[in-house]
Amino acid sequence: MADNTDLLSTSGDYQAMVPYWTMVGTIMHGAAAMRKVPKFLPQFPNESNANYKYRRENAKFTNIYRDIVENLASKPFTKEVRLVNESVPEPIKAVVEDVDGQGNHLHAFATQYFFNGVNSAIDWLLVDHTRLPEGATLADERKMGARPFWVRIAATDMLAVYSAVVAGKEQFVYARMNETYVRRAENGIDEETVSRVRVLVRDPIADEAGHVTDYAPARYEVWEKGSDAGDAWQLIEEGPITIGVIALVPFITGRRDGSSWRVLPPLNDVAELQIEHYQAETNLKMAKEQTAFPMLAGNGITPPMEVYEKDDGTRGQRPVTVPIGPASVLYAPMNDQGQHGQWQYIEPTAASLKFLSDEVDKLERQMREIGRIPLTAGTAGMTQITAMLQSQKVSSAVQAWAWLLKDALEKAFKFTAMWLNINVEPTVFVNTNIAIDIGTDKAPEILRGMRQDGDLSQQTYWEEMRERGVLSQEFEADREIKRLEEELPGDPGDDELAAAMTPPARIAAE
Repeated sequence: MADNTDLLSTSGDYQAMVPYWTMVGTIMHGAAAMRKVPKFLPQFPNESNANYKYRRENAKFTNIYRDIVENLASKPFTKEVRLVNESVPEPIKAVVEDVDGQGNHLHAFATQYFFNGVNSAIDWLLVDHTRLPEGATLADERKMGARPFWVRIAATDMLAVYSAVVAGKEQFVYARMNETYVRRAENGIDEETVSRVRVLVRDPIADEAGHVTDYAPARYEVWEKGSDAGDAWQLIEEGPITIGVIALVPFITGRRDGSSWRVLPPLNDVAELQIEHYQAETNLKMAKEQTAFPMLAGNGITPPMEVYEKDDGTRGQRPVTVPIGPASVLYAPMNDQGQHGQWQYIEPTAASLKFLSDEVDKLERQMREIGRIPLTAGTAGMTQITAMLQSQKVSSAVQAWAWLLKDALEKAFKFTAMWLNINVEPTVFVNTNIAIDIGTDKAPEILRGMRQDGDLSQQTYWEEMRERGVLSQEFEADREIKRLEEELPGDPGDDELAAAMTPPARIAAE
């Protein structure tokens, strides 16, 4: 790769997603960020720059979109994300406790991964490994604390990514990621922004006719460039990826557009309505200000003039600013013919204020309905059936995303096992039993009935009750069996222990 290549350039797929990422990114950063973007609050025709500046700087913004995303993204994490397999090797278990090398548990990492996937429609996970010097032994590796670790890559940092069918399945053959960081100077005070790009690539192998027949094992490159305009890209690190593949795992909540990496965002309509809500809310605020502080008009009154200095240094005349307020007196003197002018206020009518207020409320309802969240306020017009149907919608949408998260995490663990040279495919538990917000969950009662009828084993009964939050996530079946043994007098046999664990037998004995 040439030194003068613009490594920060982006792919066509990336550029197609930029408008959406810019919109939701600005919304997420709140009112201050929204006010800085003129296109989200356009200037009215013939509106002066000063008035527009005032209106934009004082715009009102209620972040309903962020509330919706937070609500949706939190639902699968009421229970801990964890490995299910009891016989998972210890090296894999160690990764669970600190998946990213920064002390974050699998559950904490998955929370961020899921949230950003919902907001951006796609998020990325790279399974990497500590770099080892050539010829390093197992002892050297342990001494260094070398281990696989996960890196979450924001959608906006994945500059370009391409995949191809290799050995009968889709695999990544190229990825370029922005890893720009701030480096502190030697004096410990000054800072410098350093552009860094990581490239992962599997070089194509072509036949004599130039047709690609296969791809070489994966390799990586790391490039850096200083902040000075004349700085060139420098290759600071390169080498093979020993597992031979690019260990990238996308988490997608939108609809992928064909074989490209463009995604149709599931919350695009909600974000668009948030912009419209922002404009309507600001218009309502301005109308209220005009009502509280209406425009004063002088009819039949010649305004006094004052001399002022223009921007170009010349002098001009303009009407004197009229003072208004409780401590001011305005005069409308008669002219030579005995006629006099009059002062009056121009203000919006109550009807216009009500229209604007109703429009703001309507937009908020639309946002929450499209976001598939039942309204917690203003549900008087909704029947119990309607509210429950809305709740079922959010359950089905988030439930589908939770299954996709489970699949993505299991793929990441498969890559982790490859780095550890362990032949295992761990199963990850992600809560896909998204509870309906309105109504009661009769599952525990049904499970108890099945246990009493002998249709469920004690072990399965406990597992199901733990998944539904009736038993804590720390509940362990083996420990509970030991406690039951301790409660029985003497040395209980298997039959006695089974009777103690069976609800009908225990009830009959009583």
